[in-house]
Amino acid sequence: MHGRLQRLALALMASALVSCGGGTIQGWKGNEAPPNILLITVDTLRADAMGAYGYAKPTTPELDAFATTATVFEQPMSSASWTLPSFASLFTSLFSSTHQCWKLFSKLDDSFETLAEVLTRHGYDTACFVSHTMLNPSQGMQQGFVHFDDSYADPEADTELRISSEYISDRGLRFLEQKSAVADGVPWMLWLHYFDPHSYYMNHEGVTEPFLPPGTELHSRTGERGRYDGEIRYTDHHIGRVLRALEEKDLDENTIVVFVADHGEEFFEHGNNEHGSTLFNELVRVPLFIRIPGEESRRIPQVVRTVDVMPTLIDYTGASLEREIEGRSLRRLIEGSSMSLPPALLEIRQSDATLMEGVVSGRWKLVHHLADDHYELYDLENDPFERKDLAEEQPERVKQLTKTLRNMVAAAQRRSKPYSVAGAEEASPMELEALKGLGYINDD
Repeated sequence: MHGRLQRLALALMASALVSCGGGTIQGWKGNEAPPNILLITVDTLRADAMGAYGYAKPTTPELDAFATTATVFEQPMSSASWTLPSFASLFTSLFSSTHQCWKLFSKLDDSFETLAEVLTRHGYDTACFVSHTMLNPSQGMQQGFVHFDDSYADPEADTELRISSEYISDRGLRFLEQKSAVADGVPWMLWLHYFDPHSYYMNHEGVTEPFLPPGTELHSRTGERGRYDGEIRYTDHHIGRVLRALEEKDLDENTIVVFVADHGEEFFEHGNNEHGSTLFNELVRVPLFIRIPGEESRRIPQVVRTVDVMPTLIDYTGASLEREIEGRSLRRLIEGSSMSLPPALLEIRQSDATLMEGVVSGRWKLVHHLADDHYELYDLENDPFERKDLAEEQPERVKQLTKTLRNMVAAAQRRSKPYSVAGAEEASPMELEALKGLGYINDD
């Protein structure tokens, strides 16, 4: 508790300095004020379900329009294929072997410094409105946020009736309205997390129907995918409300906007559905758009990682870090220069059946199944849907990438030494019921 109080005191001191005009960080454009940050995240949104990534169905007209004003990363890789470890990595710029949020009831320990904590330390006002039961204080996701609203992640809410996008956007609009009215010069970060594309998929009248061919059985594979697409369209509509308000209130010229997903969703492309049990690209390749005011829009074809988001924002705000991180700032790519990045590390260890680690290095992807110690190798350039395992045909490449993978995991494990690891939280009956309703656990 002492550590939390100390960080809160520092945050209040920093906020006071900024409010009095004695900002603690240098402006991002000469002497201008530090930029605001709007972070929009969508649960369970695979990249190839969006028009900006080539999907033919009209699921994301609002976000596709936004993409034309931003840097679109074509091959972003999430560090995990389910929510908690993915967001722990996004907010700490550390891989799972470092923060060790492996299980359903893991917790990001207070010893880790999150993006929100860094910005709060530098005088930012920070707020978030989240709608997933895993993004709550009991699992460490509140760290650094001055305003934290997880009321729509309440485990007592009826999972099968919970539709969150309108609520999340309403709260975001209220926050933007307040910031526009106050205009006190204090920079802010707002995180809005949208949950609706997550199973179970809901019907939205007037929205879902175009994605369901006549006569489609709702619980068939076609019906499930159609309702998923409808959920995305519904969420996209409400995200559009926020993006328009940002412009209407003249906040867009000094606000960095980041749009990213935590993971994707499987629809039996490799024999599985939903998420969290494999590391195929339908799960770990996620959308990522970053709009920096004044920068030209462009598309980046090379592999980047979601752990690169935090250092990019730190770079543009001029804030400082007091610890080692895994990610790299993407600023040079955003501004039209070239740079090389380390490979992407992928890890899940949620249960004995999901013990996997992998690495994406350029066009090549290696996945190691820890339970039975076998490897899969894919050429993502020639086989983007991962249909042909080349491990037996290319043993030397497997050997080379295995070395890379082992070195990355070992480095991530070493990086965990300065931190504490929180014990798994005791789940309440309501939380267990909520996770059961979301498909994360069964009756056993």
